[in-house]
Amino acid sequence: MKLRQLLPLFGIIVFIYVLSTLDLRAIGTEFSRLPLLYSLLSFTAIIPILLLSNVQWQILLKKHGITIGFFRSLENIFIGYFYGFITPGALGAYTRTLYLQEETGTPLEKCIANVIIHNTIDYLSLLLLGCIGGLFVASIFPYLSLLLLVILILVLLLLLSFLRKDSWRTLLKRLIQSNLFNPFRERLHQSIESMFTSMPRSWDLLLPFILSLIGWIVRFTALFFLARLFFVDVPFLYFICIIAIGNVVASIPITIYGLGMREATLITLFSLFLVDPETVVSLSLFWFVIIWLTPSIIGGIIALKAGGYRRTMSSNTLV
Repeated sequence: MKLRQLLPLFGIIVFIYVLSTLDLRAIGTEFSRLPLLYSLLSFTAIIPILLLSNVQWQILLKKHGITIGFFRSLENIFIGYFYGFITPGALGAYTRTLYLQEETGTPLEKCIANVIIHNTIDYLSLLLLGCIGGLFVASIFPYLSLLLLVILILVLLLLLSFLRKDSWRTLLKRLIQSNLFNPFRERLHQSIESMFTSMPRSWDLLLPFILSLIGWIVRFTALFFLARLFFVDVPFLYFICIIAIGNVVASIPITIYGLGMREATLITLFSLFLVDPETVVSLSLFWFVIIWLTPSIIGGIIALKAGGYRRTMSSNTLV
């Protein structure tokens, strides 16, 4: 088994260790006292988050010269959740590039470039919030904000360099001049051209970035109100900052959508406000079900239907 396949086990081990230190009956009590109606209504929190993400992606797709219907791209996002959930480090989320290629007829290389840019914008906006959050806990973790700022700058520079299509195109074409690439050099030339065709300009990313930032704030605000069901009483700004930092840590690709690492981080940070670890884990698990597991299940159903549709079409073609 390869190392990248084993990495998510680290997050699971951390999660199991965290649970082993807690009173599981207290966690059960936290869930049992949740009002049923409000618990069910909590699942609607995913709706504005997904819609904002889809609007952001639609803008980016159009800037990249890729056309796909609003609901088709929304289905694609759900499919990304599903494959990200069942694969190591959520790398399977990039499977949605295959669906995007099939829906639009766009070269796969261009679809991959678009999804990379989309995901990088989301990560940059999260890092920015994490940097702000680091300032609020600077007295406890003095180097946290600086570390996050360095990562933010590095990712931003990588994104901007990627958007400099002429430089990258020239560099890659020089690399494939080696005799090693002789058998498939022409195919590589075509792939490079496809990847950098109609690449968005740097300022084209400003609006998607702002929408991504709003999306994260909406997500964290929804969690803030949900936390009231668990009697978590933390000032709004501190709560947002703590959750931002927790999500940055959870983005490290060694877990299943951050499971384990997020809980360990949040327990540490919420302890500053005397919130019980059992309460933190209960809240985090409930949010995990709403924000990750539920759309993943929906994405799995969509993926199965899409697969069935394609098999039917393929059979009809053969007949």
